[in-house]
Amino acid sequence: DAHEPDPAGVVVPLRLVTEAGTLAFISTTTIFGTPVDITLQELALETFFPADDLTAERMRQIAANLT
Repeated sequence: DAHEPDPAGVVVPLRLVTEAGTLAFISTTTIFGTPVDITLQELALETFFPADDLTAERMRQIAANLT
């Protein structure tokens, strides 16, 4: 790939080689609650978003085939 990600950069894509081609994602992690809120103290949500148009289109195609 001509545009290798910078490991010290803000975003490092996750690349998966699949039957649908090479898919690239970025992730974000959200942590809920505060240290004094025992019910939410350790709840974290990691979400993945398409990093390019090809991945977004492939994911739409895959999702359409699930229904």
